Amino acid sequence: MSATGFWVVGAVPDPEISRIRRVHPDAAAAHGAAPAPSADLEWWRRQSASEVFFEEGPHCPAPTGAARRFADLVDAARSDSAAAEDMRDDLLRLVPQREGEGLFCAAARKGDPAAALAWALGPASAQHLPGRFGDFLLDAAQVQAVLPEARQALALEPARRAEVTARVGLWLDGMGDDAGHDAGKLIDGPLEVLRHAARTGSGAVGMALWY
Repeated sequence: MSATGFWVVGAVPDPEISRIRRVHPDAAAAHGAAPAPSADLEWWRRQSASEVFFEEGPHCPAPTGAARRFADLVDAARSDSAAAEDMRDDLLRLVPQREGEGLFCAAARKGDPAAALAWALGPASAQHLPGRFGDFLLDAAQVQAVLPEARQALALEPARRAEVTARVGLWLDGMGDDAGHDAGKLIDGPLEVLRHAARTGSGAVGMALWY
């Protein structure tokens, strides 16, 4: 059975963010923090630009050790504890239940949409996104604070957008089984939710999930 990776970004009422932090203090703190310093994170930020991540394969791009190293970095940055699962279940009940201004959801068969976007943007731009590789927990004040940096990372001029779109497809084709993913939606959706949350005085949450 193959797995599907999801990235859910949703607006959450600001008082509920406070409740989540009270009820799930350790999980919420970890979910909302930037990745902890590590040799792999330093490699990604300082040295990965010179690495080859994919080589030509017989049917699809073949990931190299660099691609697998980045995927492992992303996996290690996310918590799979029981407490984190309980918190995510709680949060999934709080986000809007239909996609729209307040909810974005990307799915990729055998792929990781949030990791694809981070790799496609590159470390210099991806570090302007909140949290850790798609996982974040923001109250209303934090939404307002991070929105300018999110715009800097995701509001792309045409040539840069074309480059990032191609790289999203390359990652999802090489590391997953979803070359036809809507990369434009992956770029626009999270920013739209953050803008909506800022307009409405809401908090916001990002969750990378596997089912």
